[in-house]
Amino acid sequence: MQTFRQSSEELAMDEVTYEVDGHVATITLNRPDKLNAMTDEMYQAIGAALLASDADPAVRCTIVTGTGRAFTSGHDLGEFADRTAWMPWRPERFDVGLETAKPTIAAIQGYCLAGGLELALFCDIRVCDNTAQFGCPEVRWAILHGYGALRLPGLIGSSDAMRLLLTGSFIDAAEALRVGLVSEMTAPEDLQSTARGIADQIAANGPAAIRMTKELALRGREMSLPDGLRLYQEYTRSAFASPDAKEGLRAFAERRDPNYGN
Repeated sequence: MQTFRQSSEELAMDEVTYEVDGHVATITLNRPDKLNAMTDEMYQAIGAALLASDADPAVRCTIVTGTGRAFTSGHDLGEFADRTAWMPWRPERFDVGLETAKPTIAAIQGYCLAGGLELALFCDIRVCDNTAQFGCPEVRWAILHGYGALRLPGLIGSSDAMRLLLTGSFIDAAEALRVGLVSEMTAPEDLQSTARGIADQIAANGPAAIRMTKELALRGREMSLPDGLRLYQEYTRSAFASPDAKEGLRAFAERRDPNYGN
């Protein structure tokens, strides 16, 4: 296992681990005694691990998960007690502009709250087990669920999003599935295998086409239709000219699985 840390001193307890198995990277939050509440250093390590997976040509998909009874309960609020102001401390934090070209999957168990929900929202696909609970409790403490406030209305609809954001209440896994916050709910023992199965399906596809499809889906929602069509046409030309496409079409004609290299 590869273990990522900012330094041996900052993450001496392996609070964020990074493992690559085949074409799939897994980032695990490992502070179970604190419900994986994230310190400043853990935020930095998660961002850096996401960048590491994006830069690794062998990695085609990344799973983000947690240990113990929580995905993550969010930022460790004990760190806020003596602050008079908040500001992002590193530009590669996942909720202040970090973008990854490769798909990400959140595998969620137990508490997924506050900054933990924002981490899940950063991911492209979310699956959970039936113990999961989701919420944006920041307003209870007079602070903002900022990244989630930007993302939730477009993902689950205005009314459901505003109820979560403005009440600070939690929803369970079944409700998260109903509103479309997650795409699948499993038994606890099946969560990791379900996430890995989705990751393996993605990793078996053309890597360049996967990256361009994700980019088209994310950028296209912010574009006018004519601009979106121009981007689609540009990416289509690039995709058809790629070695991946030549191999994929040859494999289809020969009725075999494609071999996309790394």
